[in-house]
Amino acid sequence: MAAVSSFQIYGLQEALKALNDFDRTLRRQITKDIQGGAGRKLVTAARSFIPTKEPLSGMAKSPLIGGRETTQWDRNQVERGIRSIVGQRARPPKNITFSNGRTVAFKGTPFSLLVLQQKDAAGAIWDHAGRANTSTVFVQNLINEGEHVGPATAPRALQPAAEQATPTVEDEVRTIVEDVMKIVNRRLV
Repeated sequence: MAAVSSFQIYGLQEALKALNDFDRTLRRQITKDIQGGAGRKLVTAARSFIPTKEPLSGMAKSPLIGGRETTQWDRNQVERGIRSIVGQRARPPKNITFSNGRTVAFKGTPFSLLVLQQKDAAGAIWDHAGRANTSTVFVQNLINEGEHVGPATAPRALQPAAEQATPTVEDEVRTIVEDVMKIVNRRLV
């Protein structure tokens, strides 16, 4: 079982909302500091896991999803697709009923201060292929033939990068939160 690390600051969403009401420029500066420091380190770590050549020989020549020309492998686009998002809002759980009568229940998500995301379709397919089912031919070819900078199984870039960068990201965020607390305390006195 893989080790999981989490860093939680309780009441952060409420504190940021109150800070936004109190001083919007300081709130925006916090977002910029987190994005520029911790976010940039996460993105750099994730980009280091991307292979230098296409994982499979045909990924750069033909679409990964039939009929879509935009999902071909291009390392530069896969790198540009990795982004960090600061302050992703919480979403409550909900049920959606489709026109065919099928109902799907979606889990809710908590507020996330810093999120690492892959926006490129080919990069997302490569990163997550085999997460649920490793027995498909495509996934087996990725595991056997692909160039592996990190793990051979899914997730291949985002999660290993987040685990690798967690200590430095925690220190960055902790420093920013402490600085903000000092600023707010000075202004309240």
